[in-house]
Amino acid sequence: MSKSKRSSVLGDHKRIKSKLVTPFNDAFGPMREVSWINMMLPELLWIALVQEAWGPRRGVEIITAFTRDLRASDPTRDRTIWAAAGKFAALPRGVLSSIVEGRPYRDDLCGPLAPLQAHYPDHPMRELTQAASGEHWSQDISGLKAMVGVLFDRSTTCATMVQATATWLAFDADRLKVSPGLALADFPRIEDYPETEQSQRIAASIRATLNQMFGDVDLMASGTNWPTAFWNRGLELEPCEY
Repeated sequence: MSKSKRSSVLGDHKRIKSKLVTPFNDAFGPMREVSWINMMLPELLWIALVQEAWGPRRGVEIITAFTRDLRASDPTRDRTIWAAAGKFAALPRGVLSSIVEGRPYRDDLCGPLAPLQAHYPDHPMRELTQAASGEHWSQDISGLKAMVGVLFDRSTTCATMVQATATWLAFDADRLKVSPGLALADFPRIEDYPETEQSQRIAASIRATLNQMFGDVDLMASGTNWPTAFWNRGLELEPCEY
């Protein structure tokens, strides 16, 4: 990236001494150390699978409808950001299957999660895959491996759209607000990523926002051992490749 382009992308950052600070961090404080691969990737993999099946736009519609129904089902769930898979582990047995029962998005949501059910039987959203009906979805682990491989690079278009969806769920739950003038205030333009400088600025803000939110159980982090269990199960399924 050229110096002029890099300066443009970082244009809304604030310089404090020798460091550039994102607008989000300037408002809310320093980020905690959170690993994209170790923690966030396993938590957001379900979003990636839904979006891979239907595309980012339709995927967001399905996920939004589902999480809105979940928030509306109980006042205690209304302020929860339903993005991290581990969050669903705290729900009483039967809640997820009852939420999607009879909903027009049920199979579109549940079907793409079939590989998780097949290879990760203890995953926190297993009730959804058990609720799926109709079209048979592949349970081949090769597709799941390919998706995880794509997500390893946090800056890919696929990974960025997954992170954008998680950020949108924070907006939709009324847990995230941004000031006008910040890159994140122009959030819908993330759909242009990575073709425009503005979309690159928004993507950088999304990454910084998720770093902050995944550092707090009250926001997006699930506070569960699901990410560790995911990687441990992966080693049971196949040896690690170097």
